[in-house]
Amino acid sequence: MPEQFINCSHPLLLPLLAVEITFETKVGHQSKNSRDLDKIEEMTGYGLSTSENATDSQNDYRVLVKGLGKLQSQLYLALATITSSRYMALFLRQKIQHLNAVIPDECQQKLAPACHMLDERIEFLLSNMEHTHMMGAMKERMEAQQTVLFSLIAQADSLINVSLAQDSREMAVSSKQDSSAMKIIALLTTFFLPGTFIASFFAMPLFNWSEPSLHQVANSHFWVYWAVTGPLTLVTMAGVIAWAVWNSRRIQLLQSRARESVFVETKRRRARDMDEKQLL
Repeated sequence: MPEQFINCSHPLLLPLLAVEITFETKVGHQSKNSRDLDKIEEMTGYGLSTSENATDSQNDYRVLVKGLGKLQSQLYLALATITSSRYMALFLRQKIQHLNAVIPDECQQKLAPACHMLDERIEFLLSNMEHTHMMGAMKERMEAQQTVLFSLIAQADSLINVSLAQDSREMAVSSKQDSSAMKIIALLTTFFLPGTFIASFFAMPLFNWSEPSLHQVANSHFWVYWAVTGPLTLVTMAGVIAWAVWNSRRIQLLQSRARESVFVETKRRRARDMDEKQLL
């Protein structure tokens, strides 16, 4: 307790001390918050405190936004508390004046030094509260830093998008080159396919090229090859066509169900909106 209040016996001394302690505590907290704001300005490079050695890659701007939001919340709470403390100080001044008006003259003479002391203390406290408008400047600094941080985050995201676009372009070029190579391979395969098929076909044991006559080259069981190959080819093609038709119908069914679900959901939403409007 301050020395000037040791011998003070005024009943409003303790409420005034409580108001002063509350005010000084909030001001002290804001001094710490001001230092934290200086650090944020130093990290971003925009503001009163800047650092030439700090680089953008060293800072996580999203963490800074979170910290800045915490500082803003504390500032709003401090300003509200200081405003409340100001009203309480004005109320105490009114009560002191009211006591001086209603108490007997003998008590007034005893409490006169204490009342004068408290009145001066309240005047000094109100003067300090008037100078807390500097916190409003800190509020503007916080808002400016918030704008700067959002801009820096947007710039970082833009750089990432540019890098991704460049990578996508390189991948597209590589894919185009691979596609060109595959086309060349397919062309070469198509070019050699007839010869490969003929060579494989004539290399089957169904042909005996050592026979002197061309009519005797083919084996008498050569018809078995066509009897098996023809139906198997037809069955394979039929299976592929059947699977394609089934898959197409399945996709159409899924799309139809999706459209129906969207229609039903839209209808329910409209009905709910109508019910809410009727209730209002």
